[in-house]
Amino acid sequence: MKTGMLAHLVQRTTGLLLLFYLFLHVRTINKLSQGPEAFNQALEFFRNPLFKLLEIALLAVVILHALNGIRITLLDLSAGHTHQRRLFWVWTVGLGIALFVAGAAPMFLFSVWGA
Repeated sequence: MKTGMLAHLVQRTTGLLLLFYLFLHVRTINKLSQGPEAFNQALEFFRNPLFKLLEIALLAVVILHALNGIRITLLDLSAGHTHQRRLFWVWTVGLGIALFVAGAAPMFLFSVWGA
């Protein structure tokens, strides 16, 4: 699979995952209209360890989508066409991994030894 096609699939997949998260977020916030007890019950559901891991995965999705979006914008502005592969692997994946580790480590440690 070529790098451009892989980047396209990453952008579409992360976009769909973010759309799913948006619906879940709006549904949870909508619980406020049913009163504080319903909202607190919804929040209690999200304190499950599985959701803590999904929250860390959300960070990865946001980072990948944002950095790949910046890469696509640069390509649309005719900057970096000759370096498309390097932009994807270094900018999107490389910097994305570094940002993910920097953000996920505190999130994981807080969820394990949290307050």
